[in-house]
Amino acid sequence: MITLVAFVVIFGTIVLVHELGHFLAAKAAGIRVYEFAIGFGPALVSTTRKGTKYSLRIVPLGGFVKMAGMDEPVDYHEDVPDDDPESFQSKSLPWRLGTIAAGPFMNFVLAIALFVLYFMLVSVPPMVTTVEPNSPAHRAGLLPGDLFISVDGQPVAEADEVVRLIQGAAEREMEIVVRRQGSLVTLTAVPDAANGQGWLGVAISEAKPRYPFLTSVRAGAVQTWRLTTQLIGEIGRMISGRQPVEISGPIGIVQIVGETARHGVPQLLILAVILNVNLGLLNLLPVPVLDGGWLLILVLEAVRGKPLRPETRGIAQFVGLALLIALMLFATFKDLTRINLFS
Repeated sequence: MITLVAFVVIFGTIVLVHELGHFLAAKAAGIRVYEFAIGFGPALVSTTRKGTKYSLRIVPLGGFVKMAGMDEPVDYHEDVPDDDPESFQSKSLPWRLGTIAAGPFMNFVLAIALFVLYFMLVSVPPMVTTVEPNSPAHRAGLLPGDLFISVDGQPVAEADEVVRLIQGAAEREMEIVVRRQGSLVTLTAVPDAANGQGWLGVAISEAKPRYPFLTSVRAGAVQTWRLTTQLIGEIGRMISGRQPVEISGPIGIVQIVGETARHGVPQLLILAVILNVNLGLLNLLPVPVLDGGWLLILVLEAVRGKPLRPETRGIAQFVGLALLIALMLFATFKDLTRINLFS
């Protein structure tokens, strides 16, 4: 149940912010919006305000903003000419590009905002990064990822404090309290003596304090940029065949969210950042039906000096949709393989 709730909250927020970007940009451009929807399939609830229908649909795996002159009309009320002042097609190229790009842009903004929250609100104690085999730490049961809470009865907030207490306890039994996957675990260790000082056999990372707002904003922007460039590099290596294709579909994402939820809210914040950046980059791929495909079409039309024929655009969107469905099926197959469903 926790997994499902965490998935719906995280993924729903990501989709909401993405579609809100399109919606706000469309409104700013003066484009008529027929519907703002979160989810697909039949509507669970809906309301209409100032000519726009707002709906929450049953399948929480996406959303859409239906704009005049951009999507196929479902009735004659939505069939507007391209020169209608509230039509998407009547707007200048910068406004159209901005309306499409606003969705992915908002995902990156949300990623920075989540990083800011993480840096401002979350402090991380000193953490075990590696444990040497057959060391006192290994025999005591310490694991990589354990967070030091207290050592030898004394609370610790810095890595230097952990090292000092261990060094002063050579060949003496000591109690170590760590946080592991959200729970406190008490361990007993006897550090070996090395040059007259205690030696446990662990590598320890520095603690992360809470940062002030401006520092958090700078750190959030830098970390989002680094994550984005890292993911772009991975996508490039997968496309070129230099790296195995590793993608997750809805099943895999639900599983990852569930595993992360057991580690606590801070880890969920970081996962939400990663998913935001992934969704932003995915939508910028130059595949028709994705935002990047629309941007490519608009640029091509600007270079040609005339719009693509409806038949050509329809074929491109059909091919893009087929590619997207194939990618989703492949990702789902990989998810099912990872959980040994076919074994």
